Amino acid sequence: MMNIARRKWLVAMVFALGAVFTAPTGAFAQQKNCLPHGEINKLVKSKQILSFNKITRIMGLKKGAKLFGQRLCEVDGQFVYFFKVVDAKGKALGVAVNANNGQQFGGNT
Repeated sequence: MMNIARRKWLVAMVFALGAVFTAPTGAFAQQKNCLPHGEINKLVKSKQILSFNKITRIMGLKKGAKLFGQRLCEVDGQFVYFFKVVDAKGKALGVAVNANNGQQFGGNT
């Protein structure tokens, strides 16, 4: 049988993931022209954008943070990484980051 702490954690994660994958607003609503992985790799190799790994290092995410739904899209002529972060406490946040410099892209949710 599952202990109470683990059960509470699982319930919290279900609610957090539900919040993460509900209808997006702000910058997430602007997503368009999302690129396939092969195109992303070409852009990284040609140094037109930063790799997603480098972006996450720049952000300095805390230990225990989980990333979901990474996409690279072109928005108003800029490449933007969109993804969701769930921190170690279960708090979910939608993130949009400029793929050229790692800076926050306007309208994050």
